[in-house]
Amino acid sequence: MTTTQPRRGLLDTVTGTLAISMVLFHLAAASPFLLMPNLLLRAVHLLFALVIGFLVYRARGGRAGAVVDGLLIALSVVSLGYMIVNHESIVVRPPWTQAATPVELFVAFGTILVVLELTRRTLGYTITALCVFFIAYGFLGPYLRHVDFLRPLAHRGVGIDQFVDQMYFSFEGIFGTALGVSTEFIFLFVVFGALLQAIGGGDFFINLTRAATGRSRGGPAKMAVVASALMGSMSGSSVANVATTGALTIPMMKRLGYKKEFAGAVEAVASTGGQIMPPIMGAAAFLMAAILGIEYLDVAKAAALPAILYFIALFVAVHWEALKRDLQPMEATEPGATRRALASGWTYLIPLVVLVTLLVQGYTPAYCAFFGVTLTLAIPFVRRSTFVSLPTLAGGMRAGAEAAIVVAIACASAGIIVGIVQISGLGFRFSSLVVSFAGGSLPIALILAMIAAFVFGMGMPTTPAYIIQATLVAPALIDLGADPLGAHLFVFYYAVLGQITPPVAVSAYAAAPIAGASAATVGWRACALGIPVYIIPFLFVANPELLLQSFDWVLFPTLARCGISIVCLAIAVVGWMGGRALPWYGRASLFAAACLMVAPDLVADAAAVALIAATWALQRRLAQGAAA
Repeated sequence: MTTTQPRRGLLDTVTGTLAISMVLFHLAAASPFLLMPNLLLRAVHLLFALVIGFLVYRARGGRAGAVVDGLLIALSVVSLGYMIVNHESIVVRPPWTQAATPVELFVAFGTILVVLELTRRTLGYTITALCVFFIAYGFLGPYLRHVDFLRPLAHRGVGIDQFVDQMYFSFEGIFGTALGVSTEFIFLFVVFGALLQAIGGGDFFINLTRAATGRSRGGPAKMAVVASALMGSMSGSSVANVATTGALTIPMMKRLGYKKEFAGAVEAVASTGGQIMPPIMGAAAFLMAAILGIEYLDVAKAAALPAILYFIALFVAVHWEALKRDLQPMEATEPGATRRALASGWTYLIPLVVLVTLLVQGYTPAYCAFFGVTLTLAIPFVRRSTFVSLPTLAGGMRAGAEAAIVVAIACASAGIIVGIVQISGLGFRFSSLVVSFAGGSLPIALILAMIAAFVFGMGMPTTPAYIIQATLVAPALIDLGADPLGAHLFVFYYAVLGQITPPVAVSAYAAAPIAGASAATVGWRACALGIPVYIIPFLFVANPELLLQSFDWVLFPTLARCGISIVCLAIAVVGWMGGRALPWYGRASLFAAACLMVAPDLVADAAAVALIAATWALQRRLAQGAAA
């Protein structure tokens, strides 16, 4: 068992000092003035993450627990210290050509041990057990041929020396692409979001959203949608977003008249969507760019329209729920409130504007994050109204570092899984199985991929869930003709949506205690509320023009058709149309219309329009009959 409760005194001071040192190290490494070898940078990054992680997520048990933590920290220093001292010779080491020495075996297995233990403490047993399972698969692969239904997954097996080379001495294991992206990109972006919130940026965005939506029906719910999109784009964490914005928006929704389960569900779905909202998406988006070998800006651009559709669906749902319950605006916001909110905090927009501008101009995400963090540190000293103390800035840096080490450990543990997948050939075998089960049909493969995404992502953070699916599932979709970027966004979306999908809907479970409702009830309500967004990945795979990889005039009718599709689903979920409740057959009709409009087909579109028109006409007739 572990605890994250802070302890006052020397140990807490050491933890804070190390966290701030980690931020300063990454700022120096990302600056235009310092170049560091990739392996050295990743080793230092992981060493910081391990030491700080064991200080923050401490073992229980008093003195015995402290001794265990001390031994694990010492093992981390020795194992990663070996990599740091010998990185130049390790880079040129020929793979799989020499037996590992006892020292090399010790530092390699020591690194794996401390990574797995900190994974257990920070991310829980699910991904830890998965790592152990894949390691066992690597060693036991040859024996699977003796079990009939497992024979397709059998392989030649992995020897100890080969395993050590893959995991520790190459860029295809722990120190692979995932940890590299965490080191070079993700860390500073997480720090950027934490700093911006620490100096008041989060309050500014919430106040701005409140001013803009306060006069409309269901204002607090709409505020939750917009604020969570903005805040989630800064934090990249759905649970952190729920805790930040939900503490304000959920009580406001309840006071307005929304049921507590609905209020919690709205916040959970909105906060989860923050991970797919450009310009700063979740950590997995940076990994996607690295895996596909494209610029992060291309990923953000491709995600823009699907993200807009996501929040339109949620916005429509909360508006129709307000109409259904005849909820009035909560407050009469004075004219010009939005302008005044902007005037009071426009300086918080400077880092975001500069960051996005640099991204658009083609600079690397690390370079952009460097200037974003630097400007954020300077903002408190620009205006008296935005001034914060140095301890507040230090606290923001520490909070960012402590949040980022969880991502770093997730990436390191995912590297273990990816390393086994590559060395065993499991990726090719799994892809072949998916193609075979789908019978060569892309739509069936997409459904199988969606199910696999939910299974792999159950109770798992988005980053490792995406890495596993990108390694095992996305290649099968690409083999069946899906656009590579569309295939990866597809599995990324469902890795994100796993946060609101029972039985382990972590975003909904985070919202439940704030709402004062049952976690299971909020989870299922969030899942139902999210039905319109579950269809969005199918929309952009069937309509790749939505990903904006190139311009085509067909984009406009496609966008209109997809927009109508998700609006129909949102109305069907709420069950309100034409000023009265929508009967079950009306809901079914709108659901069918939405499904018919997924793929471009004139006959299907005409049938969908007919269903929508018939449902609307029937609702009008029922309303007129009730009035008479």
